[in-house]
Parts: sequence; structure tokens; C-alpha cells
Amino acid sequence: MNNKRSIAFTVELLGLFILLMMVIVMVTQVFVMSRAKTVEARRLTQAVMIAQSTAEAASSERDPKQLAETFSGMDNVMSAEYDDSTGSIGIVFDTNGVPDDEDYLVVLHRASEDRGSGVYVTDSIEVYYCAPDKLEGMIYDLETGRHFAGEEAGS
Repeated sequence: MNNKRSIAFTVELLGLFILLMMVIVMVTQVFVMSRAKTVEARRLTQAVMIAQSTAEAASSERDPKQLAETFSGMDNVMSAEYDDSTGSIGIVFDTNGVPDDEDYLVVLHRASEDRGSGVYVTDSIEVYYCAPDKLEGMIYDLETGRHFAGEEAGS
């Protein structure tokens, strides 16, 4: 009789141990998923701020080559290059101060439309999160435009 109680106790203890392990695994998965969502939210927040900064700077200059130079002078910009073939500017933003780490790549596509009173410029800003030489999916995009009057447009 004592042996049956001992076996029943051992089986019950084993069952409780398995249940406890399942709870621990589930709680761990919740924390891991929470961490992943936190990192994703931080990246999106930084991408929105970078896109807004890019749009503000882009609204100050009509000429894309001059605009690339303006971006190069910004504090957290590692590089900014104008591509004649595509008419776009590629800007690499560094947000953590670690060289050769994952950074934000901003691609600014600019289209101009002549109007009687000046030029209307439309900017399409795409923000990517990437490691060096490895472009991942787009995090955020922003469309903006500005009218440059005749004297601002260089007419």
C-alpha cells in the first residue's frame, strides 16, 4: 500500500513539474515576443523621425546635388550621395554611433513639375533598416511636396 502511494506521489510530482515547465516556456515566449515588438517599435519610431528630418531638410533646397551636400553636413549622417541615373539621393543615417553596425538608409526620389509661378517639387522618402551591404525591407515611407517660387527655383 505504501508503495502505491509512493508511485502516485511520484507521478503527481512529475505531472506538476511538466506543468511548471510548460508555464515557464509560455512566459519566456511572451517576454521574447515582447522584446521583438519593442525593437520593432523603436526602429519604426526612429524611421519616422529620420523621414521627418529628411523632409524638412529637403524642403530647404531645390537642387538635388546641393541637397546631398546639405545632408552630408548633418550630425547623424554618415554619407549622402546623389545618383544622376535615378535622380535620387541615398543617405545613410547612424543612430547608435557604432561604425559598420546596422543603420538606416534613406532613399529620396525627387520629381519636379514646372508651373507658371515656379517649380513644384515632390519628394518620395523611403526609409530602410539595414546592415552594411544588406538592404532589408522598407520600414517607412513619406510623400511630401513644396512649391519653389521663381527666384527660389533658379529661374
